[in-house]
Amino acid sequence: MGRSFAACLGCIALSTTIVLGLVSGRSAESILTQSLTAMALFVPIGWVLGQVADSVVRQSVEVNYRMGFEKLRQTQNKGS
Repeated sequence: MGRSFAACLGCIALSTTIVLGLVSGRSAESILTQSLTAMALFVPIGWVLGQVADSVVRQSVEVNYRMGFEKLRQTQNKGS
């Protein structure tokens, strides 16, 4: 998930700064510089957020699996 989030946030930052630069009428060089800087800043942020999201999802799935397994074990023990 980290790479996916990093790519998404990087692309969003890049495209947003390009559009804002074009709307404000700035030169292509300044737009490119600012866009690449924004992308370089947001890619690591996206990677960290993706890693956190991946960890949260994995832990949630594991907890739900263990709880379901424990409920199944308890119902089998009651039936015996």
